[in-house]
Amino acid sequence: MKKVFAGQVFEVLPLSGGILFSYCRDVTEKGTVVAYKMISFENGSFTDVAKNIYLLTKFGNQYKAIATLCGNYITVKSILLPNGKVFLLEETGRAQLIDTDATVIWEGELKYRGLNATDIVLYKNVLWACYREGNVLLRYNLSTMREELRIGGNSSPFDRPENLFVEEDRMMVSNAGSKKLTELDLNTYSVSDYQAFEEPVRQYVRVGGNRFAVLESGLYLLA
Repeated sequence: MKKVFAGQVFEVLPLSGGILFSYCRDVTEKGTVVAYKMISFENGSFTDVAKNIYLLTKFGNQYKAIATLCGNYITVKSILLPNGKVFLLEETGRAQLIDTDATVIWEGELKYRGLNATDIVLYKNVLWACYREGNVLLRYNLSTMREELRIGGNSSPFDRPENLFVEEDRMMVSNAGSKKLTELDLNTYSVSDYQAFEEPVRQYVRVGGNRFAVLESGLYLLA
């Protein structure tokens, strides 16, 4: 495991040939100063990028309008759907489905026993959400937004799950509590530990053969 960036990383976005991430550049009296960097896998270079590039990657072509619909464009979770629509989840549990012209076509909440969803991911036209405080994952029908399946809860293999990432037919769950990546087989729903860390793991991303984890101390390339 190799540290590639030291500091507070907010979110890593996969690119075709690299990754783009937002991070805390400074903290002033006015608040947190956010900046953005891109890592190219071709030459390993780090490049400072503009806010608009980050927003375009996160929200798609209607990024300017969609960013205004979010309470916080850094902390909001987004999924670019195959049909060009965008699904948003805010820290409050408020969720929105945005049409290709940036109009809101559905709005609701993703909650479990009054708790807010922490992250969302798409897999074969179904929506998965994790609930950090409930130690649970829920699967939703994307057409009806009704709950279809629940994994975890009172007796759970997850410990404060914060992030979900799908690769092929498995989902990687980042657990801040146990400091482990947990693997969920999306065919059998069996759960197993994948990798342990010395710090809470906040996010996991894989692009090609490169695997990254966001820990409290920074961004790491996994061996």
